[in-house]
Amino acid sequence: MSRTITRAVVAAGGAGTKMDPITRVFPKEMLPAGGRPILEHLVHELRAAGITDVLFVISSRKPQIPAYFGSGAAYGMDFSYRVQDDGAGPGAPVLAAETWTQGQPFVLAFGDNLIRGAVGGETPLKRLVAGTSDCSVLTRVFSADSIPAHETLLGAADAPGTGPAAVAFGRDLLDHAGAQWVHACAARWVLGPFVFDALSACPPRPGGELYLIDAVRRWISTGNHLTALPLRPDDLRFNCDNWETYHDAVAALRP
Repeated sequence: MSRTITRAVVAAGGAGTKMDPITRVFPKEMLPAGGRPILEHLVHELRAAGITDVLFVISSRKPQIPAYFGSGAAYGMDFSYRVQDDGAGPGAPVLAAETWTQGQPFVLAFGDNLIRGAVGGETPLKRLVAGTSDCSVLTRVFSADSIPAHETLLGAADAPGTGPAAVAFGRDLLDHAGAQWVHACAARWVLGPFVFDALSACPPRPGGELYLIDAVRRWISTGNHLTALPLRPDDLRFNCDNWETYHDAVAALRP
């Protein structure tokens, strides 16, 4: 069944501790790369995928974000902002957006991740939004012996560029023990309204953080499926929550 997704929630409230001390005074999402802030690359990515309405979930320490982007009129979009200082973990900004999503499927994007499709090609997010799954995510396929730190893993994968365009993960396919290649979540999701009940029922981790992937795994365990759409080998993705990857992004986007 066809659908139209026009809403996106942008999670941009993280403290950026791995880039301390500059992130005490300046949001990591607003650091420049390729002549514009990282977050502005995401705005253009969302617009290219047909998104018209965006909710930025930010902390009170990041007034630079609404000051820079304003109402969204300059982009032909409608921007809203929700300040959340009491949430912990990547699931918290999703819960903060429940009323705003109006019961419709929506894109969830993490604002410190910069993704670019191949020049002249369709953007990865546009491919993701074109699907029909209630729960889907872009992934990057990594060799099991070279997975970067802090990646959120899903399950076993085929070698990059050799497998199907999309992979459905059920409760029997999430184990990646012994796999040569592994899917890791790539900071762009399409989620249906199910996610709010799933997050509300999901216990936080010992540190008090609520993780989206924990809620999705519990949802899958009841017989549902997640669709993983791997980034293509020539798609670029930079998780700019640390200086090393941020510098890689700056170098790759340098004119």
